[in-house]
Amino acid sequence: MKTRWVLKIILALGALLCSIVVGIMFTKLSFIDWPYAIGAVILITLALTIPKK
Repeated sequence: MKTRWVLKIILALGALLCSIVVGIMFTKLSFIDWPYAIGAVILITLALTIPKK
């Protein structure tokens, strides 16, 4: 039960970190680092699809 919550939190934090990197790259260098953007989408999708129960 707690492993699902831990996994959801880890995946969400990974998605957040990927999104931060994409934001920094876009604001400083005016381009999107696509592997990080795709990674953020995949990680947040996985985090949202894991059931709570």
